[in-house]
Amino acid sequence: MRRRNRLDPRFFIAVAVVVVLCIVSALYSGITGNPSPVTRVVSFITTPVQRVITGVGGFFSKGLGYFTEFDDLKAENEALKQQIRDMEQTVRDAQLAIEENNQLRREAGQPDRVRDLTTVNAEVIGRNPGDWATTLTLDKGSDHGVEEGDLVMTVDGMAGYVSEVASNTCEITTVVDVEMQCGALITRTRETAIAEGNYDLMAEGALRLSYLTENSTVVIGDTVETSGRGGLFPKGVMIGTVESVLPEENGISYYAVIKPFVDVETVSSVSIVTAFTDTTE
Repeated sequence: MRRRNRLDPRFFIAVAVVVVLCIVSALYSGITGNPSPVTRVVSFITTPVQRVITGVGGFFSKGLGYFTEFDDLKAENEALKQQIRDMEQTVRDAQLAIEENNQLRREAGQPDRVRDLTTVNAEVIGRNPGDWATTLTLDKGSDHGVEEGDLVMTVDGMAGYVSEVASNTCEITTVVDVEMQCGALITRTRETAIAEGNYDLMAEGALRLSYLTENSTVVIGDTVETSGRGGLFPKGVMIGTVESVLPEENGISYYAVIKPFVDVETVSSVSIVTAFTDTTE
């Protein structure tokens, strides 16, 4: 017959010791409110192991985060490269259009289109978003060749015009100010009108395109630029896009609401056009 396997008495002794230690540890902690010596010993033994496990987990977590961030940066980089390619193509198309336009002008016996702007870069150092006016203060003035009436713009379009000049600073009336008014041209249809500030629209960061005829074909989304009429501002500086077309109170003519390309509340760097040559007529 087979012998029955009996448990070693030492096993029961070990279990009893563990139970006693747990009871003593619980009583000690309950009475003193502090960790028992047993708990401290166990913590001392297990803490290094826990640190190793935590470190390994953190390492793999950082590694996965790195690869995820790398993929995001790679995708963003590809998107930016595509934008650059698109912009380069736009520049090439624009250059081709200019060359074709100059060729047609030559065939018609007209001089080539020449546009030359002399500009001074400036930074916005003050804002005055009042109820009746929206003006900006720039860090350039008469000592830098700035004069009243100079157009102020960014790469996006018209920001306003110089209305006051000091030696080292100037104040500009922004494109949405009620005092702003300039000749405008609808890019698509070549219709002329007047872009002007409006009190009701100023708070919305918009302006009016006034004196549209009853037969005007302007539509929402059309772009508006300076017409150059009067010779005060250069021709072809973008102003904004048409957001809506509404009838005037007299019912005879229409006006449009323009959202400017330049946000005067956030713009920080501009260019002041101190002189220009434009043979686009």
